[in-house]
Amino acid sequence: MKSNLIIDLRQQLPWHKRYLSNTSTAMLWAVWLLLWRPLLLLLGVIGIQKPHIVNNIMSAFTLILQHGLIALMVCALSLLLWNRFIPAKTPQQAQQKLLTDYADHFALNAQEIESGRQQKVSTVVHDENGKIISIQ
Repeated sequence: MKSNLIIDLRQQLPWHKRYLSNTSTAMLWAVWLLLWRPLLLLLGVIGIQKPHIVNNIMSAFTLILQHGLIALMVCALSLLLWNRFIPAKTPQQAQQKLLTDYADHFALNAQEIESGRQQKVSTVVHDENGKIISIQ
């Protein structure tokens, strides 16, 4: 059984919407690259003047990247194991109550409850404690 997790209906869009989407995506990538330009220029200037600092920065970056990937793998593995060995408990469907169950619980006549169900307007009479004493 093959399931497609990504819904790709791009070819069903009109050409002007596809053009707008492609153009805006390209522009956002260009802006993202332009935002990195000052940092890369600074890194280049420092690399020319003091190459050992750039080497230290790159080794720190690769160490951070390695630790991030390890943390991502551990997280994915723990979620996979959690899903595998600790299944979700689904609530059970409540049993439908019978008319006699309601009659026993409220201490009323079953015929009185049935006539109250069939009426468009029912009046429920309570005592001073809030207990149902009759249905009219």
